[in-house]
Amino acid sequence: MKKSEEVIGNDIKNMLNIISGAYTVPLIDRLFAEGRKISIMEDFYSALIALVTIGKEKEAMCMIRALFGMTGEDYPYLIAKLENHEELRRHFVLEFVEDFYEIIEDSKLESI
Repeated sequence: MKKSEEVIGNDIKNMLNIISGAYTVPLIDRLFAEGRKISIMEDFYSALIALVTIGKEKEAMCMIRALFGMTGEDYPYLIAKLENHEELRRHFVLEFVEDFYEIIEDSKLESI
C-alpha cells in the first residue's frame, strides 16, 4: 500500500490543512486562555505526538474530540467525518499536531 502522501492528492491535503487551521487555533485559544501555563499545552501536545508516533491516529482523534468537549464546543462535523477514513484521519491528525506545535512556539515567543 502507498504512503498517505501518495494516496491523498494535494487538493485534499490543502483542504485538511485548512480544516485543521480553522478549528485548531480557536480550540487551543479557548483551552489555554491567558494565565495557563505553556507546560500544560506541551503535555497535551506530547500525548498527541506519542499517539501519532505509534500509529494510533484513531486514539489521537478521540483525544482531539475530548479537547473540544473540554471547551463545551460541539465536535465539528467536518472533523467527525474524517474519523472513518484512515488516510484522511492520519493526515488531519498530522496537520492538527503541526498546528498545535506552532501555537506552542508562538506562545513561548509571546511570553518572552
